[in-house]
Amino acid sequence: MIRGAVEEVTVAVLDALARGEAPTSAALRFLLRAYAATGRDDIRDAIEPAVARALELAPSAPLDEQPRWLFLLVEAAAMSGDDRLPPAAAVLVLHLRSTWGRDQQPLDVAATGVDACLRATRLVSSADLTQSAIDELERIVGAAYQPGYGVSEKLTDQIAVASALVTAHQGTGRLPYSMLAEELVQAARRTMWDDERGAFVDRKTGPAAQQPFALNCEAAAVLSRLAALHRSAEYREAAVIAPGADYDDDAARILHALAADAPGHGLAGAVYGLAAAELQSVL
Repeated sequence: MIRGAVEEVTVAVLDALARGEAPTSAALRFLLRAYAATGRDDIRDAIEPAVARALELAPSAPLDEQPRWLFLLVEAAAMSGDDRLPPAAAVLVLHLRSTWGRDQQPLDVAATGVDACLRATRLVSSADLTQSAIDELERIVGAAYQPGYGVSEKLTDQIAVASALVTAHQGTGRLPYSMLAEELVQAARRTMWDDERGAFVDRKTGPAAQQPFALNCEAAAVLSRLAALHRSAEYREAAVIAPGADYDDDAARILHALAADAPGHGLAGAVYGLAAAELQSVL
């Protein structure tokens, strides 16, 4: 079911770009991964002009959208020798770093910005970028964290901070970051998981429980990244992990729950494909 949904999302994304819709960072990241997996000519033909357009859009995008454009530039650079990518990424890093040390952004936006800068250390030459990003992550987490509750009652905050913490672990090898990421996911699962739906719900958005599509896709991606850590015997021996956690199963349940709706989201359905790729890398 998930594979079929991804195929339909691919068609929907390609169709949207062919109609002239402006590319999104998630759509291009999805197509880059799809091309790497399949080598399809139609995907390559769509990527090349869309990435050129992305290089125009990213620097002037609203600040809260720039982290996701930086995600794209980092992934594109890993697959391409395009010499326009590093300076474009450096501009975004400069913009994002200008907000550090001040509580002027929502928690999820601030965490995603740090996450993006940590990933960009492979692309942007800066002697202090990793340490500065870690310092900012510790600052925003320290201000929001409550033992047993995580960093927020909002699903978007828990997932964004958990993602940044997993990235911090991957970049530094420090176990406290991944262990705290797991604690945040566990807190979200205790309070916002709907077992009947097989997905997270966001009860803060209205009187009825909501099942946010994009946010559940992002949650599935984080769950898959945690599952990948749990697959390592060395990691399991070193870290304190949640007993009974089955993150790849939770990610799969989310993607099954969203499969029927994903193609109908058009370009916005690309986040489903990204989450499916993260899960596939674990299985």
